[in-house]
Amino acid sequence: MAPSDHPQLRTHFVMPGTGRLERRTRVLRTIFVTAAALTITPPVAFAQDNIGSNGALEERRLVDYGFNLTAGLDLLYDDNVYRVDDAVADPKSDLIVTPSIEARFGRPVGRHDILFRAKLGYDRFLSEQQRSKLRVDTEAKADLRFGATCVVTPRAAYRQQRADYGDLNTATENLQRFTSFGAKLSCERPGLFPVAAYSHDLTRNADQFDYADQTSDSFMGGIGYNKPSLGTITAYYARVDSKRDTLGIENRINSWGLRFQRSVSPLTQIDADLRWLDVDSDSAAVGSYDGLGWKVSLSTNAVPRLKLTATTERSIVNDSLIAAGFAIETAYRVQGDFAISELTSAGLYAEWERRKFRQDAALRPFTINADRNQRLGGVLSRKLSDRVALTLDAQHYRRRTDTDISQFSGTQVTLGAAIKF
Repeated sequence: MAPSDHPQLRTHFVMPGTGRLERRTRVLRTIFVTAAALTITPPVAFAQDNIGSNGALEERRLVDYGFNLTAGLDLLYDDNVYRVDDAVADPKSDLIVTPSIEARFGRPVGRHDILFRAKLGYDRFLSEQQRSKLRVDTEAKADLRFGATCVVTPRAAYRQQRADYGDLNTATENLQRFTSFGAKLSCERPGLFPVAAYSHDLTRNADQFDYADQTSDSFMGGIGYNKPSLGTITAYYARVDSKRDTLGIENRINSWGLRFQRSVSPLTQIDADLRWLDVDSDSAAVGSYDGLGWKVSLSTNAVPRLKLTATTERSIVNDSLIAAGFAIETAYRVQGDFAISELTSAGLYAEWERRKFRQDAALRPFTINADRNQRLGGVLSRKLSDRVALTLDAQHYRRRTDTDISQFSGTQVTLGAAIKF
């Protein structure tokens, strides 16, 4: 299925029975043993790497300062804009022209930073003009520093966009609006340090999709440990409560996890996040899920000018357009990025994902229980000057379902230009 933005996840605390508690204890023990095994590798000059990363962070802060304006124009050709099954109907192709303007402003206030970003664009379909929609993406945040290493980052964001037909599974329009308020705390340093985050998220849809309107509260708290010869390990607990006010249903997700980050060598990076997921819903028809989740990424620059990345993830997706439920998603991605020259770069990627849906068909008839999505794509970027850049992006997408309903495939090609002022 073609890329689309999924709304927020959801969680809730459910007291487990004795059997579930014993099973969870065994899983957590496995997670800790696995993380310990990952750390038994020859030590590297991590302190020196930290110096480099801190320098890069300071350089990025300087780039964010001041006022920056970028104008863009994207030309997107899509040969299946309504995501129809080409074995059943003739797909309609279209050219979508998207002019955009993005403004960024950053300012230091003592040790602190204030950052604003706003992007406005308009997706204009040349043939299917009823699909044309305004696109908005705004964000305001601040980095408030205290102590030697602690940073509190309050954040507010608003975004709106048209929903992809691959999500809708019906020929009708839906303008989605996402609003988020929250803050996070990080005090990363050698030894023990705390981490915490909170977010309040709202998803709103067009009237015919008001069953999918969703309000989420997300919490995360944990303790991290950093050692130069080891890397960084963070044990955390996360919870999301997700309410569908129109339906009067709440989905809940608890996560107990352990995250491990380490530069195995100056050229290789491991980022592993293992967690136990406990998912529940007020709807008996939706049911629950109790199982292991993860996100593991390995990247290497062993070949000069080529970065290779492999990622696998299992997560809970509580997309607002999934009828009163959630999806258990397992995804894989491989990607290669090659620096052809200082001004030109190219990348190739392949993605596979499987989703199993947990939803209440009585609330919205839905005959799909699982699907598989594939994407193959490539990106070519060329920097014409310090202010002008071009990008060519092409991908082929394909969706297959367990009931042969709402299956589709297609190709998208985007030519983009950006000018910085």
